[in-house]
Parts: sequence; C-alpha cells; structure tokens
Amino acid sequence: MERESPTPEQAPAPEAAARPTGRDEIRSAVLREARRLFSERGPQVPLRDIADAAGVNLGLIHRHIGRKEALITAVMQDAVRFGAARLENTDDAGKAVRGMLLGASSHPEISRLLAWLALDRDAAFPPMVDPSQRPAAELRRMTDPPPAGDIELLLAFTAVYGWPVLRGALLDALDIPESERVGIDERLADLLARVVTRGADGGSP
Repeated sequence: MERESPTPEQAPAPEAAARPTGRDEIRSAVLREARRLFSERGPQVPLRDIADAAGVNLGLIHRHIGRKEALITAVMQDAVRFGAARLENTDDAGKAVRGMLLGASSHPEISRLLAWLALDRDAAFPPMVDPSQRPAAELRRMTDPPPAGDIELLLAFTAVYGWPVLRGALLDALDIPESERVGIDERLADLLARVVTRGADGGSP
C-alpha cells in the first residue's frame, strides 16, 4: 500500500537556524546583516532590525561592536580590509583597478552604503578609515605601471563606487540590449585599467 505524503500539519517543522554564539560568530553575523540592511535601507536602519536579522540579542551588538556609528565604521573597515587584500599581490595599478571594479560589481553593498552616507547628512561621521589604509594610498605606491595621475584615479574611483549603484539605470538609459550586457563589467574594467595608467610609461595619452 502506497504511503500517503504527510499533510503540512503532519510534516516535521524545519529546524530553526542556529543562533550565532561567541564573539567572533556574533560579530560576523552582525556585520553581514548590517552590510546588507545598510545598503538596502540606508544608515538609519534601526539596530534592532539588524539584531533580529542576525539572530542575536540587541545588547550583544552594543557589547561586541558598540553604537550605530561604531557598527557602520566596522562595516567600512571590514570592506577596506577585503579590498586591500585584493591589492596585495600586484604592483600593476591598471590590474588593481580592474580587480576593484569587478569586485565592487560582484559585491555592490559597500558602494550603496557609501552612496547613502554621502546623501544623508545626519549620518556624516568622522573619517572611518586611516588614510594610509585606503585603496588610493595603495594604488599610488604601485610602480609597474603606476597610475598616471590623480585625475585618472578620480575617474577610477568614480567608476568603482558609482557603477555598482547606477549600473542598471545607466544600461537602461543607453538602451543597451540584454544580449550586449553579458561581459560588460569585464569590458568596462579593461577600459578603466587602460585609462588609469595611460601615459604612465611616457607614451601618448
């Protein structure tokens, strides 16, 4: 005799996701959800919403990270560390910028958070990252080849942080068909790599 499938009432309830425990797990879960929610809703998202999404008690955010300002700073510092790690194994400014654009396109949360912070005067905080640790400082130290100059770096960072936010709107504004959007991030990254190092070897711009 064929066994009947259990009804929804009879079916076992799915196991609840395990709540993070320990300082490292809690910080990781909170930073992950903070990055997501800040990028979706802006820096004014309540800490309680972040705590609920991370599956932790609100008090644990205050204990392990601090207030809202400290949490946003921690999210940005985490992003800078991730970005710096991508630049460690190259001395080629063009290759580095190419990787930065592709990384930002794959993980647009930080670009969106930066846009929110730039537009929200109430969320203006003191510098959150030591200038010497910023990607711009690392790019300026590269020599094989180096960046052509600060104007080229300004264009590069405008693309790196602006493209992930405006990508869909810009593609639609230019009526670029879906068939031509495949690989467009890589093509844009290749172009940016050439621009940021143009003239660095003494050649014509």
